[in-house]
Amino acid sequence: MRDWTKTLRRASFRGVEFWVDDDIRTGGKRVALHEYAGGRHSFPEEMGLVTAGYDVTAYLIGDRSDAQAARLTQAALAAGPGRLVLPIDGGQLAYVIDFQRRRTRDQAGYIAFSFMAIPLSNEGGAVLGVADMAAAVLGNLAAAARAFGGFF
Repeated sequence: MRDWTKTLRRASFRGVEFWVDDDIRTGGKRVALHEYAGGRHSFPEEMGLVTAGYDVTAYLIGDRSDAQAARLTQAALAAGPGRLVLPIDGGQLAYVIDFQRRRTRDQAGYIAFSFMAIPLSNEGGAVLGVADMAAAVLGNLAAAARAFGGFF
């Protein structure tokens, strides 16, 4: 059985790390539905893909969460796309188009940060970057070293 705690990536945007409460992937097809008066059949005409997106509820926690929230805000407002890494999906370039930072009185040190990101590419599937490949190689090397160390 898969141990999810060992296989999830640390989430980040433009190198600013955060924890993820949930993320929702949106997508689909644009379809023009042609319905004719008095007709019994309709004609769906495929018009391409809708713009895909990620609706993420992130959180920052700890003594430096306020500074991390400021860095994440700066990263979200920076020009152009940035590298978005989510725990299950591979890293990819994306634009943060909308965000909300939420603090509550009774949760000092906990800051919620919700945002909508749209990937640079609307193609299906995640795009692996150099950092993802490096993490995979280093992870496999560490596992091999542990296995090799067990022989001695």
